[in-house]
Amino acid sequence: MLRFAPLIICILAFALQGFTLWKPLLITDDIAQHHVWLDEEDGSGLQPGDPWIATSKAIQPYVAAALFKAVRVFLPTLLVGKALALALLALTGVFVYRIGVFLRGVRMGWIAVGLFLISDAWIGLSGGFARSFAWPLVCGLVLALLHRRQGWAAMCLFLAAALYPVAFVLLSPVYALVWVADQARDQWRQAGSLRTLWKTQWPLVLAVAAGSALVLLKSRELGLNPLVGPQVTQVQMQADPLYAAGGRVPLLPVPPLLGILPWALLPWTKAIVEPLMRHGAAFAGPLQLVLNAASILAFVLAMVMVWRRSREKAMVLLALTAAGMATYVLATLLLPRLFEPSRYMIWSMPVLGVLSWAVLLDSGLGLLKAGRGRMAGGICLALVVLSRAPSIQGKGADDASEYAGLYLALARTGGEELVASFPRTSDFIPVLCHRSVFVSNESSHAVLFTGYRRFVMERNAALLKAFYSASQNDVKDFCAQNKIDWLVVEEKYYLPDLPPGVHFAPFDRQLREMLKQTPQPWLLTYAKKSGKQVQSGVYLVPAGPIIDSPSLP
Repeated sequence: MLRFAPLIICILAFALQGFTLWKPLLITDDIAQHHVWLDEEDGSGLQPGDPWIATSKAIQPYVAAALFKAVRVFLPTLLVGKALALALLALTGVFVYRIGVFLRGVRMGWIAVGLFLISDAWIGLSGGFARSFAWPLVCGLVLALLHRRQGWAAMCLFLAAALYPVAFVLLSPVYALVWVADQARDQWRQAGSLRTLWKTQWPLVLAVAAGSALVLLKSRELGLNPLVGPQVTQVQMQADPLYAAGGRVPLLPVPPLLGILPWALLPWTKAIVEPLMRHGAAFAGPLQLVLNAASILAFVLAMVMVWRRSREKAMVLLALTAAGMATYVLATLLLPRLFEPSRYMIWSMPVLGVLSWAVLLDSGLGLLKAGRGRMAGGICLALVVLSRAPSIQGKGADDASEYAGLYLALARTGGEELVASFPRTSDFIPVLCHRSVFVSNESSHAVLFTGYRRFVMERNAALLKAFYSASQNDVKDFCAQNKIDWLVVEEKYYLPDLPPGVHFAPFDRQLREMLKQTPQPWLLTYAKKSGKQVQSGVYLVPAGPIIDSPSLP
């Protein structure tokens, strides 16, 4: 069984998410920020010098960017992320299986894999972006430390810095804590001599040094990039709606550690938590308390059980626990220097949650009588896991077919033209149509950098002014000044009862106020009269006639 486990896990991963490979319109929206630059070659249809393309490429970690480029040689951009994500899902499953086997045996290995495959981990892995390497890197380091394999641990640390620096910040203290625990157990024999220390730890020292250099070099490069850096400060964030609830990167107020911990230890939101809350809506408050208490209790009980079997094994898991919490607190104090604090929880605690529940379920099966009773319990558990698999299938990817008519029309326009549409509509246009866009919602994410924030704010403000103005001159000036070739006008964004959250703050409130002042903006009236309706409620409007029209008094 051990020999065929990787193959079985690969088959399970493919059965769960392989169908995305042949569905081009089922993609993750972050592709607008992370993979669009792979299509920047001449003749692609994208504008040379497109700032979104330039910044998309600039923010990628060095080795991750090289890997994306290498895969792009063999696969189209739409499949690069999907293929990588599928491979990483299978690889992580293998790591989780081997961790389970090492902790308690083959049975726990399969239980852990099942819990992992129906967890929300796929949502983090989806897309095949830099963040997708976090789960396999964390699980890889845990496995290496459990086996005390220094070479593999060093490789995981270096790759963390090269592929996803957030993981490097998280994992470096994990190794340090495990080393301290080992030295304390051995009465600090190795720590007393620098020569002995170097001889025993040189792979890790080199990995941390090289990784730190890569992270610092990339950070400095972004800080000096005129379109990106430097980073905003915490003082700047305090009064900025971009970083509050409803903002593009809602970091403030930062949830307390004890508030986010139970949620992070229960990584089955889509498969278990949401259905429970939906069916028990009348008892949502008490039910949430029960789930939070269960997640903490399960973790504590599992760690006690692992500790009793092997303190060395337990120390690795406890080191990951301590590192996850410590980096979360540190990222909160240094906000936004270490990026978003929640990332340190969602890449550490869910791993521990999966393993904790696997330990408990494995122990529960072990309490049943050997033979048919234990087999029946295992079959029931497998059926429960399989029954929840459809709820997680396809999660993390968006169905872009809603705008299939628009994409087809834009793909038939001239190359190297600029399209202005509502930010959420723009996300998939560069990848699916190979047309540059004026502003994109997903590409607006990097507002933790001052240059990027200014760029995002200016473009969103200019777009809304034109789209919701009563004046033809405002639309004409917008198109002429920004060299717009096409405008995409959607009736749903002009409804008097817009649903909440159609845009991020502060623009969501601004567009509603503008719509109250001008219920029938000039551009909407013009689109209905002179634009081409490419699908229900969506009009494609050439900007040329607007620019050439005489100005009105």
